[in-house]
Amino acid sequence: MAKKSTNTEVEERVNTVYQLLLESHSRFEIVQYGAQNWGVQARQVDKYLARARQLIAEDSEIKREEWLASAVSRLVQYEKRAGRNDNLMVAMKALETQAKLLQFDI
Repeated sequence: MAKKSTNTEVEERVNTVYQLLLESHSRFEIVQYGAQNWGVQARQVDKYLARARQLIAEDSEIKREEWLASAVSRLVQYEKRAGRNDNLMVAMKALETQAKLLQFDI
């Protein structure tokens, strides 16, 4: 009988499956990965898949306002970095995109 995985191992495996799903790996590929790397059967990998898909669903529930704030914040950082590197076209594009997201007329 195989030894039971620790909670930490299970969480790491779920996170790995989460990443594999984000990289568009198929169930078959993920089951193979689980068998080769963790020595587990398809049934156990399916449990990891279910938990990883639940995490993806939870991550997808972000509200529009939260997403918008995060996107604008990233664009501000891109604009600053581009300005420091004298890449004015990229800085202007970041500023333009911010204005578009915030629905300012330019």
